[in-house]
Amino acid sequence: MTDARKSAVSLYLILALILCAAAAGYWLYDAFFRPNTLPVKMDSPGFALSDLNGETVTEARFAGKVRLASFIYTRCPDICPATTANMVALQRELQKQGLFGKDVEFVSITFDPANDTPEVLRQYAERMGIDPSGWTLLRGEEEEVKALAAKYNLSVVRIDDGLFAHSVTSLLLIDGQQRVRNIYRMGEDMENEQILADIKTLLKERQRDA
Repeated sequence: MTDARKSAVSLYLILALILCAAAAGYWLYDAFFRPNTLPVKMDSPGFALSDLNGETVTEARFAGKVRLASFIYTRCPDICPATTANMVALQRELQKQGLFGKDVEFVSITFDPANDTPEVLRQYAERMGIDPSGWTLLRGEEEEVKALAAKYNLSVVRIDDGLFAHSVTSLLLIDGQQRVRNIYRMGEDMENEQILADIKTLLKERQRDA
């Protein structure tokens, strides 16, 4: 092999090693040092709804906190109670970590106010194990709540038997700046571990930005 050919081969090997080292370095940085982030899906719209005491609640109550919000109704035979049960499991885990009510709040909004009176919602909360110290149940006029859901690109339709058909992907993770950061499937298919991880990601993000 000529000296020129040897030099070319050596240069090629050096460049290949540099590229491999750069790729490995990027992988290590991405795996261990790059902060996890969640994309902003949309701005969370403002609202003014009533809690169980008849007091008006707006999005300002949750400023600075991570919020997990669901649209439900208590007569729902399957998806809504399964969603609430999964959220209660998340509630318990966040309580263990001292985050529930302090850094993270849950919100459930009924789109069936004719049936879901404050008393019905109180009974539902007690039956399901909802902790009101960090979980707010809200109600408003049916069309008002449907309009709010539509702003999140969610569909709510009353069907013939008086029940409702609604979007299954209507569990919303909202950051302290009123931005939707993730949207999850409701019901038995809820991925609680992923939701909890995403909540932790937003809390870390808040600490970095403080």
